[in-house]
Amino acid sequence: MRARRGLVALLAVSALAVLAGAPTVAAAPRAAGGSAPRTTVINPMVWGATVKNTGKQTPLQAVQAFQAKVGRTLHATRDFLSWDSPFPTAYEQGLQAQGTTILLSVASRRLNGTPILWKDVAAAQPGSQLYTDMVTWADEVKAFGSPMYVTFQHEPEAAVNNHQGTPADYIAAWRNWVSIFRAQGVTNAKFMFITTAYGYLVAPTKRNYAPQYYPGDDVVDAIAVDAYNWFTCRTSVKNPWNTLAQLIEGQRQFGLLHPTEPLWLAEFASVEDPATPGRRAQWITDAENLFPQTGYGQYQGILYFNLKIQCDWRLEPFPDALTAFTTMGADPFYQG
Repeated sequence: MRARRGLVALLAVSALAVLAGAPTVAAAPRAAGGSAPRTTVINPMVWGATVKNTGKQTPLQAVQAFQAKVGRTLHATRDFLSWDSPFPTAYEQGLQAQGTTILLSVASRRLNGTPILWKDVAAAQPGSQLYTDMVTWADEVKAFGSPMYVTFQHEPEAAVNNHQGTPADYIAAWRNWVSIFRAQGVTNAKFMFITTAYGYLVAPTKRNYAPQYYPGDDVVDAIAVDAYNWFTCRTSVKNPWNTLAQLIEGQRQFGLLHPTEPLWLAEFASVEDPATPGRRAQWITDAENLFPQTGYGQYQGILYFNLKIQCDWRLEPFPDALTAFTTMGADPFYQG
């Protein structure tokens, strides 16, 4: 039986307002150099990042060092945990203390790599180990107290999760997970559905078509994607240079079908163009200018993925990109 974890939370009083709804904006002229209407901020957008510790840093020290570089506290960050991960640790407690909202992703996989099939999560009943595990998660989140977002198995449509089950299995597992949280009286957690942005751009007949995994508005509080401009960083796949607007258009269109659901970018990042120095910094600036435009008012939060995994998404090796992200963080629109 998984050791009880206590749970992390985060967020200060302002986060209560963040969890309440998407930013409200009104049309206003765009800043010089822009081509589309910008907006006057009423409720600003959540701005954050996910960072990885290096060397002798603790995870919390890594976050604090990054915050020093960008000149402000992160509103939100991702927390990737396995089914039986300890929680909360000093990391989550530190995030809670500084008022950073946790986007908690719980994988249907144990720390030793053993998968937990979605059909088994869906079928779990009182008295079973899986059901007890889910009750434990719910109780810990409830005891944690601070507002947070919880995700059961992010990116379910990704090929790495094909062995876990079908879209129908995933939906049934998600719904059982949420029903247990609600039965345990958890009121400080909202449920964030997270897929790849690419999953909204493939044909509906494809297995990785994201909408077929959607559990339903009644058990989802926010719809998020992980959006990456891969360009040429992968030797096996060559992609065109994609703007963030191109990457998330499928999600945006899906959001229009679910107008009461806030939209998030749980992860977003770009690599550099070796042939065009500064192109990545401009990509980030364009991202900053995107969400205040008309048609993007459903978006509520955005988190940069500042790690080196497969490709180097980190900002620090590219001073102009770090400056662009720092400028974005200072924009009044991103002060949620």
